[in-house]
Amino acid sequence: MSDRATYDALIRHNRRASRLLIAGSVTVVAVIVWVAAGLFGLPVLDPAAGVAITAIGTAIGLALVFAASSAGPKVALKAVNAKKLAREDAPDLYRLYDEVCVAAGVLGRAPELYLVVDPAPNAFATGMRRDNAAIAVTTGLIDTLPRYELRAVLAHELAHVLNDDVRTVTLAVATAGLVALLADILVRYMWLGGRQRSSNNNNNAAQLLFVAIGLLAVIIAPLVARLIRYAVARQREYLADATAAELLRDPQSMVNALRRIDENPTVLMKFDVATAHLWFEEPNAIDGEAKAAKFARRFATHPSIRQRIERLATLNAGMVSLDQPLAPHQPKQANTDPGDDDPPPPPSPFSPFDPLFPRGSS
Repeated sequence: MSDRATYDALIRHNRRASRLLIAGSVTVVAVIVWVAAGLFGLPVLDPAAGVAITAIGTAIGLALVFAASSAGPKVALKAVNAKKLAREDAPDLYRLYDEVCVAAGVLGRAPELYLVVDPAPNAFATGMRRDNAAIAVTTGLIDTLPRYELRAVLAHELAHVLNDDVRTVTLAVATAGLVALLADILVRYMWLGGRQRSSNNNNNAAQLLFVAIGLLAVIIAPLVARLIRYAVARQREYLADATAAELLRDPQSMVNALRRIDENPTVLMKFDVATAHLWFEEPNAIDGEAKAAKFARRFATHPSIRQRIERLATLNAGMVSLDQPLAPHQPKQANTDPGDDDPPPPPSPFSPFDPLFPRGSS
């Protein structure tokens, strides 16, 4: 299979996974709404009434999801104390960012830059739309990565915005939260004896059915919520890595950035588990080859750094080296160009990929 075909397959898989995850999330919400309505004594076993009640309840729930998703980006930035960066406050970083935006064709309408004071090298993108998106980088990322690797990470985060990953992930995570909330309501209602209050001699059998289904939903829903939240981000990391390498025509710097971050033992001082899926490297990544660690990684929001490097190397076969010594990086003095002392990456031929699919395409 050619590189172009492999890349196209990755894009198709990403879009197909998005549709399936959103559809699956809505289905789970509808089932739990139907069960909850039945437990409250509503006539959901009647086909017409059941469909209407379930549809209305699901619509209300999804409206709440959309409202929560719209507020999500601000909450994510606030959770890590991210501060908006003005161009005059970080001219060197903005010069790098401008290079990325020119390559992507979004200069003048690029996401805003934010800074997180944290020694761990990391970054994330957030936002429901391109016009309100934001990219946050840690001080550790700026201090640790040489110019070309820092540029690659910025391109990776911008790729999440261009590929509409951030919006899809935000919606999926908010929907997973709704699933967990509805499951909690079922638990509390059954625990407090709502079944007995709403039942009568004519619908005992129906109530028992709803209780049985409700108990099953309570057991499965938290797992479904975790799967929705964790599975949605994994393939998007592969695609964002590939997109960044293609945008900059520099897959080696993307590989080197992944290697350097993987070798850095510093962990984020402050992060919210609810936003772990947004970061360039998963904040609570699980290392080790033990069976327990391998099983736990199945629920990780990100593939391992090693898997990402191998996938990127496969997509750019013959263009990257996985054992090339990483260039030393000296912290820059204030008001100096971040690339003055950094050697350029080794020359590599242009990516065999054609230009990316039109921005804004479905």
